[in-house]
Amino acid sequence: MSKPLVAIIGAGASGLTCIKQCLADNLEPVCLEASSNTAGLWRFTEVDEENKDPHSSIYKSVIINTSKEMSTFSDFPIPPDWPYFMHNKLVAKYFDMYAERFQLIPYIKFNTTVLNASILPDQRWKVRYVTKGEDETERVFDYVMVCTGHHRYPRLPNYKGMDKFKGIQIHSHFYREPTNFRDKRVVIVGCGNSGMDISVELSENASQSYICTRRGTLPWIVPRLVNGKPIDHKFSRFYITWLPQFIKDHIIKIISKATIGLPPPGLEPKDKPSNSHPTMKTNFYERLSTGTLIVKPDISQLNEDGSIEFVDGTKVEKIDAVIYATGYQIEYPFLDRDIVCDQEVLKEFDEEYRENLVWLYKRMFPPKYPNIAFIGLVQLIGAIFPLSEMQARYVTSLIKGYIPQHPSIPEMHKEIRKHQKLFQKRYYNAARHTIQGDYFIEIDSLAKDLGYYPYPCQIIKKYGFSLYLKVLFGIPNAFQYRLLGRQSWNGAADAIRVYNGCDPSKIKQS
Repeated sequence: MSKPLVAIIGAGASGLTCIKQCLADNLEPVCLEASSNTAGLWRFTEVDEENKDPHSSIYKSVIINTSKEMSTFSDFPIPPDWPYFMHNKLVAKYFDMYAERFQLIPYIKFNTTVLNASILPDQRWKVRYVTKGEDETERVFDYVMVCTGHHRYPRLPNYKGMDKFKGIQIHSHFYREPTNFRDKRVVIVGCGNSGMDISVELSENASQSYICTRRGTLPWIVPRLVNGKPIDHKFSRFYITWLPQFIKDHIIKIISKATIGLPPPGLEPKDKPSNSHPTMKTNFYERLSTGTLIVKPDISQLNEDGSIEFVDGTKVEKIDAVIYATGYQIEYPFLDRDIVCDQEVLKEFDEEYRENLVWLYKRMFPPKYPNIAFIGLVQLIGAIFPLSEMQARYVTSLIKGYIPQHPSIPEMHKEIRKHQKLFQKRYYNAARHTIQGDYFIEIDSLAKDLGYYPYPCQIIKKYGFSLYLKVLFGIPNAFQYRLLGRQSWNGAADAIRVYNGCDPSKIKQS
């Protein structure tokens, strides 16, 4: 009997771990990658005449916001001697090492664009694609795993006068380095991580930089390091799953005020830290104090003469460029829109929220469309790579019959609706919050179904109490999900010890 054939669309972090997991479960993967490289988002790509619209949106200076300990895959540790926070070159290098270690490259068709994927009456998928220099191909797959992420199609605001403004207007997707804006007057729109990064970087190169806060206040800003250690090292399993939310909010407020400082009067965050995706930029307030970066409210109008007016009635003159750090549209041009979100469901939500709403059971599966899964389509508070890996393990286990099939379509709708309502209560209403998630909560929910969850009694019985203390109170990492169950890894316990400060030379090798 032939192996089930799986189409994996995209060879970034999610695509690579899907290939690996398909091989581990004796499935036949075919990965279709539009570019000539792996690593997706994390492979820096210049914007030039040959590549005017690259998939990668990172700029030259991008450094990952999660520590290597939290970011690593579960059975291939990022080298412990690498820096806590990796530059994008190191992230791409890690994926290269991962692909080499597990021999993934032979399963990838590079320079291949997926044109269309449609479901057949027998629930298989017909995928039409074209590889550069070759004729268009059509092939039928038993399963499709969509791994193209959600940082591909820029989402632009709609301001009056955008069509008349004669200066440069670009989305942050196309921003690469500050020297392109040297000695220019620049307005950056948006206070997320990209907006903060770019505004601080430009404040040292442009003649004057402004950053617009679209909600009228600044977000909660947190540092990468607290007392010399990554802030996410503090977010242990105990912290995330056992502390009440009001205590966690209080801790974040204390950390923010003690390390970042107090925001300018009138710009204090309106919401609790847990009500929005965190923004990480340690030296933002420092740049405000120099006057090279100035906070403005939302834009009301752009003018033909290069001036920009704001909703508070103020105005700035002679603006050379506007950079919109305003997020992304969740789009899959090769799929019917109804697959990602049932059009009837959209009517239940207001206009802005439904703009980027996806309707997926367990954050992966469209209820009405079997044999397709979306991997990594979560805006995680924490590292996304371990979640993508766990999702891949879940999907291949489902294909192989190791776990029960999905419940009825009405039951799936009920579960998705419950999840969305909970997140609407927690986060302020915005398109960026439709796919939010939390590191341990999201991964644990799948791990329990799969038998990979680090249950206390089983961990203590197999590895001892001291290891469980590291699982509960130690640095968060994905090795915890290789301690038990199918496809456990003998090196997982030692990897946990090393990442929590044990000397590798003093650990008995597994």
